[in-house]
Amino acid sequence: LPFPRQKVLKMRALHSIAESSNQLACSLVMGSIDLSASGAAASQRRRYSLVHQASFEKSHIMTLKRANTQKRREELESHLDKNKQVARDLNDEGVDLIFSLEDDGQIFFSVIVASSADLTDFLASVIHILDQNKVSMQHMETRPSIKRRGIDLLIECSVDHKDCAVAALAALKKAHPSISDVRMYKTSQDTEEVPWFPRHVSDIDKCSHCITKYEPTVDPRHPGFGDIAYIERREELNRLAAGFKYGDQLTDVQYTEAEHDTWRQVFEKLEHLHESLACSTYRRNLAMLLKEGVLTRDRIPQLKTINSFLEKRTGFILRPCSGLLSARDFLASLAFRVFQTTQYLRHHAKPHHSPEPDLIHELLGHVPMFADPALAQMSQDIGLMSLGASDEQIERLATVYWFIVEFGLCREGGQLRAIGAGLLSAYGELQHACSEVPEHREFIPAETAMQKYEDDDYQPLYYVADGIEEALGKLREYAAKFIRPLSLIYDPYTRSVTEVRTVNDLADSMQRFKLDLSAITTAIKLLPQLEKRENSDKENFQSLYNS
Repeated sequence: LPFPRQKVLKMRALHSIAESSNQLACSLVMGSIDLSASGAAASQRRRYSLVHQASFEKSHIMTLKRANTQKRREELESHLDKNKQVARDLNDEGVDLIFSLEDDGQIFFSVIVASSADLTDFLASVIHILDQNKVSMQHMETRPSIKRRGIDLLIECSVDHKDCAVAALAALKKAHPSISDVRMYKTSQDTEEVPWFPRHVSDIDKCSHCITKYEPTVDPRHPGFGDIAYIERREELNRLAAGFKYGDQLTDVQYTEAEHDTWRQVFEKLEHLHESLACSTYRRNLAMLLKEGVLTRDRIPQLKTINSFLEKRTGFILRPCSGLLSARDFLASLAFRVFQTTQYLRHHAKPHHSPEPDLIHELLGHVPMFADPALAQMSQDIGLMSLGASDEQIERLATVYWFIVEFGLCREGGQLRAIGAGLLSAYGELQHACSEVPEHREFIPAETAMQKYEDDDYQPLYYVADGIEEALGKLREYAAKFIRPLSLIYDPYTRSVTEVRTVNDLADSMQRFKLDLSAITTAIKLLPQLEKRENSDKENFQSLYNS
């Protein structure tokens, strides 16, 4: 029977991805090592970004997986002893599948066997061998082989012990030298592996991985390279941030007069530009923060002062961290309305540019946006969409986030205005982005996700949305299309997420929804009475006034 075209294409894709991903992982990591060692192209890098972190993290994980697969293959060879060639020839996914299984417990998988043997005798022998080794068949198909003379046999089967699967493969190879290829793949019955993610706000203690660092101790590109006092101060603040855990009280940082002066220089120069180049939402929220005394022009605010205001307004809080986080950890924190921020400042020699996120970038770039309820909600939605996402999805989501939340533009009154925190906290690039020098394209998340970012100079390309709400709305819609094996619901009362796989998992959420709906319904019913009472009070007041 011929394979359905969709299944044939899927098998080809699986084969292609399995082989090419290994080569890609090695080349990516070798490339990063070469750049770092030579110091040539890398020496021109002007900043590290969330996208850089996501790409590095993905290639790093792929390399670890490849090394782990090789180790498992060697263990399988040792286990088979007299038929080591089975382990050597088995595809990577097949090796990982075998070792991901428990010793006992039913598992489902598909096997593709390529052979030049006579079809009738070969099928009878295969069925017999599988039955002998307690492998149950659910489905079998054959087709003429595409790559070689002979046939391809697809078998969908299950076993109750992983050793049965290994024994069946060894028996097939031993009985049929005509078999040229054997491959194993997961089937849809298997539960898809989901990367770890925090389920309660306290789990963010585990989301503090700084994969790469731009350190003044070892990197001559850093403006603070060789400045012992700056290096020691930075290390002091990083130790303070690294020791912070959920439930701890934030410790006030005693910033120096030099640090306050750096803050003042940046604030005064940016404030002038913000009047003409920042979006209206940012200007409105920044004015509110200044009026409430949360931010001041000449003194660096404490995180707990900002948290006291933000938490009452949008539920967001800032949490100290010691550097640029991995993309997965950064986005996961947003899911719980937590923004992880550095506490050190850029070097005073270059106050108007920082090649890495610092406190000025976090407070002047991001905080005014988190003070807006709609933007806070959308930021949390993006974070929720990242939980359980694949490495590839994280990389794409981080790329889109970079181009719009960090370096995005919008149009207001026919003029370009900045909405990205990276622009709003960088004097030079803010002017560049809103000028006619770079290219400006409409923000379409699916296209933006594939765009290469520039880390050696100002961006040659910026994405433009009709408005900030539209931009973040598009980003949320894009993330919502990610295919994940689970859904999540956030519980604002316990600050935790509930995994939804069955209808029963919705019980608590539905109960909260019913209570909220009941309260809203009651309020709506009372409105006419309240309005009538208000009108009566006005009439009584007018009567007293006239008398």
